[in-house]
Amino acid sequence: MVYLKKICPICVLVSATWIILLVLRYVGYNVNESLIAMLMGGSAVGISYVLANKLSARDAKWWKLVSIPIAFLAAWQLLQYHFGWFALATILYWLTFLVFKGQTFKGSQGLALGSGSKSPESKALGTNQIESELDKCC
Repeated sequence: MVYLKKICPICVLVSATWIILLVLRYVGYNVNESLIAMLMGGSAVGISYVLANKLSARDAKWWKLVSIPIAFLAAWQLLQYHFGWFALATILYWLTFLVFKGQTFKGSQGLALGSGSKSPESKALGTNQIESELDKCC
């Protein structure tokens, strides 16, 4: 539950939007495929950038170059309801990350926006803290 507080609210809203639109399209509503694809692409890039923060600077550049096209492929397969190909692309994406990472993480903070421990004074949810967290987002 601690990790949920560290996820960017904009990323959550974008992801929830495309998931809802995808479900509505699946059940027969007329939803613009391009809009869903654009939102899914934003999520794909966002996830790749968050995972890039877990890598060294040199590896992060290569990771983005390799992972973003794989993430786009996975998103496209999901959009076309090719669930087998989506699963395969998703597995490829995570295996690629494990190869880049060497299966070790810098810390045990999970996919978090902030890093390190914070003093009691900085834990107050003020406008400046929220703005700085949004600056680090995506």
